[in-house]
Amino acid sequence: MADYAVLPQTLNLSFVRGDEFGILVDASIDLTGYTFTSSIYKVTSVVNGVIDGTETVVNFTITNVDLAAGKINLSLQESQTLSLNPRDKMRWFLRWVAPGVITRTVLSGTITVGDP
Repeated sequence: MADYAVLPQTLNLSFVRGDEFGILVDASIDLTGYTFTSSIYKVTSVVNGVIDGTETVVNFTITNVDLAAGKINLSLQESQTLSLNPRDKMRWFLRWVAPGVITRTVLSGTITVGDP
């Protein structure tokens, strides 16, 4: 039996609450004409091991660094990271829409936030 999957790469993020956070994403492809969405969400319900409910907590600021080279920056301000509750189970994702209206979630993972 064969499997075929188009799934995001896993990238788990950890940072200190109250600190500014930023990450440079280098896709190594031309991203000209793409649109991007990236959010942190709280898992509010799990049924039989499957996420059943979520609540968006904060959206990343997305800055185009060099789209032709495939580079964008995702960031959070200090006030945004400070608002995150370390006791919450949180995840994040980066999704893009390519020209021709092809949507793809390219990165996702867990969020771990703590106090210094």
